[in-house]
Amino acid sequence: MKHTKIYIALGLLLLTQACKNELTEVVNKNEPLENALSTEAGLVAYAKGGAYINGVGNYYASVDDQLGPRAGRNLGYLTAQVFGLHDAMGDIIYIPWGNQSFRFANNPTDITIDDGTNVPMPIGLSQPYELKLRNDRAYGPANTQLMEWTQMYFLNNAMNILLKKVDGATYTENAEDKKRTLKAWGYWWKGYAYSRIGSMYVAGIINDEPNATSNNYADHVDILAEAAANFDKAQTELEAVSDEGVYAGVLSIVIPGYCQQGKGGIPSPDAWIRNINTLRARNILVNTPVASMSSADWTAVGNLVNDGIQENDPVFIVKTTEDFSRSVIDPNFGTVASLSATETGQTFYVSERLIQDYRDGDQRMENNFELLTSPQVNKRGRGIGFGTRYYLVDGGKNMDGVVTYTHTQESGADDTYLAGSFEENELMKAEVLIQSGNVGGGTALIDNVRAYQGAGLAAIGGVTKAEALEELRSERRVGLAFRGMAFYDARRWGVTEDKSKGGGRANAVVLSNFTGSTVVNTKAFINYNYMSYFDVPKNEVEYNNPALGSAPVVGPE
Repeated sequence: MKHTKIYIALGLLLLTQACKNELTEVVNKNEPLENALSTEAGLVAYAKGGAYINGVGNYYASVDDQLGPRAGRNLGYLTAQVFGLHDAMGDIIYIPWGNQSFRFANNPTDITIDDGTNVPMPIGLSQPYELKLRNDRAYGPANTQLMEWTQMYFLNNAMNILLKKVDGATYTENAEDKKRTLKAWGYWWKGYAYSRIGSMYVAGIINDEPNATSNNYADHVDILAEAAANFDKAQTELEAVSDEGVYAGVLSIVIPGYCQQGKGGIPSPDAWIRNINTLRARNILVNTPVASMSSADWTAVGNLVNDGIQENDPVFIVKTTEDFSRSVIDPNFGTVASLSATETGQTFYVSERLIQDYRDGDQRMENNFELLTSPQVNKRGRGIGFGTRYYLVDGGKNMDGVVTYTHTQESGADDTYLAGSFEENELMKAEVLIQSGNVGGGTALIDNVRAYQGAGLAAIGGVTKAEALEELRSERRVGLAFRGMAFYDARRWGVTEDKSKGGGRANAVVLSNFTGSTVVNTKAFINYNYMSYFDVPKNEVEYNNPALGSAPVVGPE
């Protein structure tokens, strides 16, 4: 990403200046930037902004556009748009809008309704065709494949800068534990960035140098290996911490105060390692088709989740905020749920396929969803997959006074998980047990997750392995809804493959109105036919030509 250097430098300058609202004075803004990163206060301030602005809060619409960070009003691009894309392609929500070509990204190739009528995608040929067509600099921010790539490489670069400066900075006392904490922070977020790149793109770039790049593109499997290597380095630093008070003091500043509430907080070194283990397990699980998982794979996942996130461990979250007067360091973090939680004027819409995955009597359904005044069908002419009878209730205004998801537009009320969660870890444990033959042990963990979220459902009881896996599938969609996980699961289950390869969803609820009135189809077949991994954005490739021997930067047609 050679031509992004000026934007990174601009971002660094604004970050060091913006931090003054919350932290000790870092440095005179008229002095050289290098000085700001040579002190403990400057590095701690930068570590905070480098993660929560470069990685989570900001979106640089296109590396061809002269855009710096958006101060003040900020949508939280990762937690809203990127996670929203994942949930839309996983059919938790649908997005009919043209922004970032969402209308093509979550549009099935064809749908067969109950009477046998096959309804093709009305606005293009197929998702792979339309997204590949728009993977071009001429489309600017309308290139869907550009979003996550840009966000994660800005995050990676920010952590490269941090890690290069840690050892040379001056510290007030107990320098070694402060260095260890900052290094763990840097390696954690690098591992996170590589995890997301390797889980979404056919190839990526491995780079540890600030404001630099490489033209040696690595296959996504190698990118995931690099994520694992950085997680290993983070764990090494955490295991070496000798004074947890000093460690916690650094994290209390690095993690924004409003992200220390709810399920957030300051994890102990051991709890942070458990967070890492949950992501290590996720990287194996979501990047391996279920049909290809070996006994060794299941064992590896099992070993990791058995030492993964526990119920009371703090995890990495952000909170919905609406105060646009905040400085850049406290972005307005939008979420998938907060952009869905109104009856009118939504950005995202609840999918009928999510609703049908709730079991009868599930209080999460009762407390969080209501019927629209009139059903939506074929929203904006995008296709009959773009329709619903339901909307997500704003949790902050829930008339029952019971919020089981806490999905809300209310400022500060929403826990949005950046990485793993207790529920995700428990459901991975459950899947390992079921796949290994311990069906009862696995369903008991599913029951525990449902109880933890207030579902109010009876225990699953004695079921077959196939029935248990169906409960697991349903619960992962319901229990991890609005967390950007749905596409990963649909891909590994084979649902997003073309129907010619055994993909698609049968017995799906789809609304149609070809007869002039709304018909609720309950036996529809949806042929998604989505890309499994995105191509490397042309915005990168055209400025950074792949070296001889690089991994392919374009996936199958």
